[in-house]
Amino acid sequence: MESDPDTQSAAAVLPVLTEQPAPGTAEGPLQVRNLEAEDIDFVARMLVEAFRDKFEFAVGKSRIEAAIQQQASSLSRSPNIWHRYYVALYEGKLAGAMCIVFYGDSADEGSQCCDSQLGYYGSTRLWCVHCCLDNSDMRRGECYIDRICVDAGYRGKGIGKAMLDKAESEAREHGSTLMSLWVKQTNRAVHLYERQGYNISMNCCWPCTWFAVGNARWYQMEKQL
Repeated sequence: MESDPDTQSAAAVLPVLTEQPAPGTAEGPLQVRNLEAEDIDFVARMLVEAFRDKFEFAVGKSRIEAAIQQQASSLSRSPNIWHRYYVALYEGKLAGAMCIVFYGDSADEGSQCCDSQLGYYGSTRLWCVHCCLDNSDMRRGECYIDRICVDAGYRGKGIGKAMLDKAESEAREHGSTLMSLWVKQTNRAVHLYERQGYNISMNCCWPCTWFAVGNARWYQMEKQL
């Protein structure tokens, strides 16, 4: 799932306005690396703030901080999945986050959605989204971009593209031949994905996700490597 720049709060993946050197190169200010323990609070906040409109619909404004704490707690308890999480740094400052999943990976313990702090309805709604947009039917050789988001203060600096490039590089190294993701149909990030070589492979309407997060229409997008 991707961040939604239509109503996005603190984070969004927007069309890239400028090109930057490849992540991690000495010439440029951009780096993309694996999650480390000190990044957890930033990543947890990003994963909620980037989808704030959806979380507010699901759990209510009063439980946003609880949702952030739940994300941080889940990540802290699951160091075995940190190698699938990445952070982007711009001039040394945390600017984005991404999670990818490969075919055959074990369940993402960090994505638990049932939590007493979120309330019964909030937990149920997040569970509905998890069921519809999960990666349980991944195909052999597939790499799924579970979440990707860029801090609002760093839009237009090529960070979204850099993280997509990193995901594809990791996928090739892993032997994957297909990239996939889900995106809200009205999200402007669709154009970024198309420029990156992704095509719409499925047009879905799920009433259950409207009940959960206020949106029923999604694209599945894919790219052959």
